Amino acid sequence: MKISIAISILILALAAAFGWRGSQRLEVVRKDHSRLVAEAAQLGIAADTAHPAGSAPLTKRTEREDQEKAARLIAKEFIAFAREMEAAESKGQAPDEAAQKRIMEILDRLMSLDGKQLKILIAEVRATPDLKDDTREGLIGFSVMSLASEHPQAALALFTESADIFTSNGMGEHLVSSSLGNWAKSDPAAALAWVRANSAKFPDLITQDAKRGLIQGAATNDPRLAFKLIGELGIEEPNETLSGIARAAKTPEARTATFTALREYLATINDEEARKRAAGTASVNLGSGLAADGFESATKWLDSSDMTPAELESVVNGISGGAAKAETGRWVGWISEKLPADKADNSIRDLVRQWTRNDYQAAGTWLGTMPEGPAKNTSVRSYAETISKYEPEAAAQWAVTLPPGKERDRTLRNIYHNWPKKDEAEKAAAEAFKAQHGIE
Repeated sequence: MKISIAISILILALAAAFGWRGSQRLEVVRKDHSRLVAEAAQLGIAADTAHPAGSAPLTKRTEREDQEKAARLIAKEFIAFAREMEAAESKGQAPDEAAQKRIMEILDRLMSLDGKQLKILIAEVRATPDLKDDTREGLIGFSVMSLASEHPQAALALFTESADIFTSNGMGEHLVSSSLGNWAKSDPAAALAWVRANSAKFPDLITQDAKRGLIQGAATNDPRLAFKLIGELGIEEPNETLSGIARAAKTPEARTATFTALREYLATINDEEARKRAAGTASVNLGSGLAADGFESATKWLDSSDMTPAELESVVNGISGGAAKAETGRWVGWISEKLPADKADNSIRDLVRQWTRNDYQAAGTWLGTMPEGPAKNTSVRSYAETISKYEPEAAAQWAVTLPPGKERDRTLRNIYHNWPKKDEAEKAAAEAFKAQHGIE
């Protein structure tokens, strides 16, 4: 089913804004509130934050009625805006800047509602007969999705009551996956219980992706449970799930717990090839996260770990994916010290290749300062082959600094194959290079 332009923009706005803008806005409000209370205290004013000056304490009934009134008011504005967008869309008009501003204002209002208020809003939208079906479904879906991050249990509760509108537009699968992942961060047992209770009812929505989301959420605080759930939830292709578990480890303590749990999980895999694939996938993603923390923090953790050489090699293979270019030289030096030359080769090549692609001049300057040895030879080969596609002459100059032998010959041959040959002059230069070095 096609979702209207307006609802599509609302959904995109939610995806872009909820994780950052919502938390930022709430944090600003909290800070302003705390500051005002502190200033009042300094002036000798007793600030009753529950009952502002000049107002009587609210009874539970009054508070509930006010919340319901607010929800119905927002629902009215929400529906009116949707009607305007339907009319504009029927004329072929895309939302202008003013409409987009109103979308963000509506987003702010929706984010202030709790589960009970959103339930009222959804009922109001359902009861509005003159909305198009796709608009109604989009509004309800968007409303439920707004709870998925901070109140995933409430989002899933509303989902089960409105599941009929999540059948054809893709929002249902996204909502279930996102909610389960967020819920599992704080209460994996409850999220798992929901999956068990609803799998038969919603087989098209509680998919492998949704289960992977739950497992990754659980890994945030309990990686051992996360690995256990791979088998329990019947994950068919575990590599993506293993990547998610490894990426969920954001602190040194979490990485230690995750690596310990990974070892236990690998011991349960009987097939040697499957075990190697699982170890490689998880370790590479662990290494990528480590590198993103910075060289000092990452190497401190690595040096304190009790990894075997094979385990260290697997983790190091992921370093190039997250290493800052300014730290590449330090990583090359560290890897060359910790791993035998033949084991360090691929990681060093990947690091230098990535840095060269990002800033070949800085990489070349660093390369000129490296001490002679296997690590420099590997770096030169990677650098020369990378720049040979656009600076073949410079690549050739670097290649001839390598010691004579198979690696130098292979590098020269790769430079020739990469040499640009767009015009006759370039072709002639490439052939002269080929003849000079006896490349066949």
